Amino acid sequence: MSERIYLLLGPETGAKEQELKDIRGQLREEFGSEIELSRFYPFETENGEILTVLNNNSLFSDHRMVILSQAENLNAQMAQALAEYLAHPVDTATLIIISSELSISQKIMKVVPRKNTKTFYDLLENQKTDWIRNHFRRMGLSITGDAIDLLIDVTEDNTQELRTICNQLALFWQLDKRNRPIEEDDVETYVYHSRQEDAFTLFPLIARSDLKASLQSLHVILGSGDSQTSILLVSGLLWQFRRLLSIQELIGQGTSAQEAFSLAEVQGKKSPIRKPKDKTTYQSGLRFYDLTSLRLIITALAEADVQVKEAGSEMTEIVLEKLIYRIIKGKGQPFATAAFASFS
Repeated sequence: MSERIYLLLGPETGAKEQELKDIRGQLREEFGSEIELSRFYPFETENGEILTVLNNNSLFSDHRMVILSQAENLNAQMAQALAEYLAHPVDTATLIIISSELSISQKIMKVVPRKNTKTFYDLLENQKTDWIRNHFRRMGLSITGDAIDLLIDVTEDNTQELRTICNQLALFWQLDKRNRPIEEDDVETYVYHSRQEDAFTLFPLIARSDLKASLQSLHVILGSGDSQTSILLVSGLLWQFRRLLSIQELIGQGTSAQEAFSLAEVQGKKSPIRKPKDKTTYQSGLRFYDLTSLRLIITALAEADVQVKEAGSEMTEIVLEKLIYRIIKGKGQPFATAAFASFS
């Protein structure tokens, strides 16, 4: 019965999601397509709700797949209760415990079979390059090394986000029926400046400190319903504010604005600003956000990055509204309270 317990650890979201799909596929083959699925977070099961679902047979299916996410946040009492269940699990349910950390409560880890415990690490730099190149190759497309580097700059390490942004670019490319390899400028055109509302249409509004328009844009972006939208949004804003910070630092060292645009970097990688429209956006950002503000804003974005990954979908919008208010009105300073809800 212990075969019905899995522990998926580590920060690499995409591979863990694929593992979940594989487990569900195996269960469907074994029990038929009607597998009942339930997902819990620690804050939802403080009174043992997950144990009730595990132990009570379903009226609608022969087997239940129960997922516990963010298991690193389990309190000691719930960890003990789960460990006791894991010692004597039912055979009518499969429990998958997930954490972005590399370890959780030892009470749980020592009970889960070793072969059912898997750790998924972030992709290494060369792995990301190979993954992107192979992903486009499977779609019959090729991409240059510079274009790959730029895609890596604006995405995180996990394959789930990489897949989302690569599929978006591939769709644009195929609609235009281009036959040559995808190049760096194409990434900028089709990803940064696509007609869709995203981090790269939101940033100019934030750069000119327009709170109302920024919040309106945010609501349009979140209206897509894509589970990865909020993660892509924060990482895209973080990339652009790091770029703006590098320009502000260069200017503070005596470099002219025009030269600073050509020398802009993001985490040590060159990211020059060439297009007049982009220069106008970053000039606005330089006026409204000084060095101190930009460093605070980058901290705020890093905090929000963690929050949107941990928050349930119902909380994501609030987290991001507070973030934009903190950037525009607080210049990165945290607020004890914020009356952001009055803007729409």
